[in-house]
Amino acid sequence: MKIKPIILSGGSGERLWPLSRKNMPKQFVDLFSSGTNLFEQTLIRVKDSAYAEPIIISNKEQRFDVLNNVKKNKVKIDKMILEDTPKNTAPAFAVASNVCKENDILCFLPSDHYIKNTKSFLSAIKNAAKLADQGQLVILGLNSTYPNTNYGYIKYSKIESKNNFYQVKSFIEKPALEKAKVLHRSKAFWNSGIVVIKNNFLKNLFEKYSKDLYLLCQDSFLKSYKDNEFTFLGKDSWEKISPISFDYAILEKKFKKLVVPLNTNWSDLGTYESLFDVNSSIGDVIKFNTKNSFTYSNDKLLVTSDVDNLIIVNTNNATLVTKKGNSSNIREIVKNLSLKNRTESITDSFSNRPWGSFTTLGTGKGYKVKKLIILPGHKISLQKHLKRSEHWVVIKGIASIIKGKEKFILKPNQSTFIKKGEIHRIENKTNKSLIMIEVQTGNYLEEDDIKRYKDEYNR
Repeated sequence: MKIKPIILSGGSGERLWPLSRKNMPKQFVDLFSSGTNLFEQTLIRVKDSAYAEPIIISNKEQRFDVLNNVKKNKVKIDKMILEDTPKNTAPAFAVASNVCKENDILCFLPSDHYIKNTKSFLSAIKNAAKLADQGQLVILGLNSTYPNTNYGYIKYSKIESKNNFYQVKSFIEKPALEKAKVLHRSKAFWNSGIVVIKNNFLKNLFEKYSKDLYLLCQDSFLKSYKDNEFTFLGKDSWEKISPISFDYAILEKKFKKLVVPLNTNWSDLGTYESLFDVNSSIGDVIKFNTKNSFTYSNDKLLVTSDVDNLIIVNTNNATLVTKKGNSSNIREIVKNLSLKNRTESITDSFSNRPWGSFTTLGTGKGYKVKKLIILPGHKISLQKHLKRSEHWVVIKGIASIIKGKEKFILKPNQSTFIKKGEIHRIENKTNKSLIMIEVQTGNYLEEDDIKRYKDEYNR
């Protein structure tokens, strides 16, 4: 019996701004400077022979982040399915149900969780899969180590067998502190959001409790189309879906559910307080008399002195300082920044692209400086800009350039100037990464100033 992983990767992680942004959500951020991000760690966990090839469900804005991480970790994927717009988790469950076979054991895995012990995790998943094969819906639960108001809880009624699984009595969504204390004392589980279920049972549940949603998802999948490695869901039906979580659509309805304990360190890393629980200081940080505080810096040296109970996060283009315990207000901060048209609300200075990446090194009135990395065998689109000019300098590697009607090579320390409105392209035909500096000048320097004539990535 193979377990079919369904990796869910549609979240934005706004509560971790400025570490996590709309254009680089938390699952793709190397939060602990470990060399891997949470999405990669999820991929690695399902490489075991117990699993079938995974299905990834994400959205079109994240597709190249997904693809780059899949290729980096050399994971064979069944399908990469893309939503046109985020609709929460219930539609993703329904799409997966339509894609998979009736007797498949489905394991729904959020891609932004921290799980320390992969051996314990696999053991719990296998136990849950056996129960799911018998026609049960199974959720993984964690022993609550303290009263946490940011997690949902699972109350259970009795042990079902010697295999240490329990019958779910009720779910409690993110309780107030006093309620969380009561739940903690009663040994209620934290809800991991990881669900294991046989597909035919999942279909029956949607048929009973959310049939219209299921039919819209079915129609959207039937009208999907393939584009390179991606499967794009049909847009018309998808737009008719109202966002709803699997918890509200199905899980909290009245039918028998089981919970299997997951005995490992776990976190959904949804807040800075949860990051603090895993690691209180990340990056280039020096502390003097600093207590009970989370500190992070990925850009420059951060020094703290004589502070207590703070969250201090320094990134390339934004710094956050707030009281520890108040990070639930960060969503409102991001909303206010968006209303002020601050690009920092949605993007960091670093951005992945299907051809590589760029980092904004500096910006000011009328100019922007970027470092471009073009991966081996890749190229940017054949394009032009209507509002800016560009100056390119090769730092490392060999660049094959199209500029107007010209085609030529640039080597290290060589440069060229691209006039406003001039068609151009950079291509890396070598087997080593190409590094360039791009200086943009003009009155408007945003990423939407681009007209593509030819693009291998179909953007």
